Amino acid sequence: MTTAHAPSPAPGAARGRPLWPARTGRRRGPALRTARNLLRWFAPIAGIYAAIVVVVVVAVPLVVASVGHVEMSVVWFARQSGIWFPFSVLIGVAAAYPPVHVANGMTRRSYVRGALGAVVVIAAVLSAGMTAALLAERTWYRAMGWDWGLVDGWFAPSEGLVAVFISYLATYLVAHLSGLLVGTVYAVGGGWWGTLTLPLTVGPVLLVATLVGDGGDWRPFADVVGGEPGTGTPPLAVLAVATVLAAALAAAFSVLTRRRAIAPRRG
Repeated sequence: MTTAHAPSPAPGAARGRPLWPARTGRRRGPALRTARNLLRWFAPIAGIYAAIVVVVVVAVPLVVASVGHVEMSVVWFARQSGIWFPFSVLIGVAAAYPPVHVANGMTRRSYVRGALGAVVVIAAVLSAGMTAALLAERTWYRAMGWDWGLVDGWFAPSEGLVAVFISYLATYLVAHLSGLLVGTVYAVGGGWWGTLTLPLTVGPVLLVATLVGDGGDWRPFADVVGGEPGTGTPPLAVLAVATVLAAALAAAFSVLTRRRAIAPRRG
């Protein structure tokens, strides 16, 4: 009786087999891919914006020092650009991107999730960058023998790094979500509705910025939330108000986008 043996591999087959087989690529979800595409598109614009801010922040104190006395933070004023520049860019994204997204077989749901995720990342990165720039500027001013200070509110050095980051993040997150909502309202309802609803869509940005900048206590927010007089609005109160407003803006953006009529692709 003979015993059957399994056929042995052909000579050279073992040498051609890879030692570690290639891993199968992980398939990302549509929302994650949307967020990644939006961030890739936004990155060059953010780089140009950051370069301009750096040039201005470095050049202005040197010019002022040549003719007078430096005593004010320039990064402090640059915070406004971090609010309104991404705000205006995201208006265009909300108006123009969804038709392209849907024409490529993607859903409105994935666009909503991806856009919201991208906005959170943009606000967090910009907040961290502004916080680091503020602290670097303070170190530079001290090394040059200049005075360093802010107009009012927003950042008290004694409150520490966390309070600064919270203040930036609260303002930027609400502002950038507001940009998405403004662009969506204009796209869905047209010019009249987009303009008439601006107090509702942009009002939250002004409210949070006012809360953060209330260092002079000429607005009674500190009394309302139980803060110490002259210390401005407590950072946790700013964060709580911003969280509620951000949730409301995101919900409105989601509802309007899911109901948005998009013409089918032709050709």
